[in-house]
Amino acid sequence: MGRFEDTEAAITERLRAMKGNPDVTINLFELGVPLNAAGFTQDEITAVLEALEQDRIVEFAPGNRLRLIKPLA
Repeated sequence: MGRFEDTEAAITERLRAMKGNPDVTINLFELGVPLNAAGFTQDEITAVLEALEQDRIVEFAPGNRLRLIKPLA
């Protein structure tokens, strides 16, 4: 698995742990800090989140927050 896929898997796992769903926005700080601590860079996290936004799975919300558009598979 490549670094992008590893980062995507870590983000998905973290969103599940945070009980992310389309009705709730998630603070990007609460998402990013544990991922940084796990060794993922801000650039890697941002690249995956932008790809997920392009795929219409998430959207960036006001206040440095993230909203799931679709439930996680």
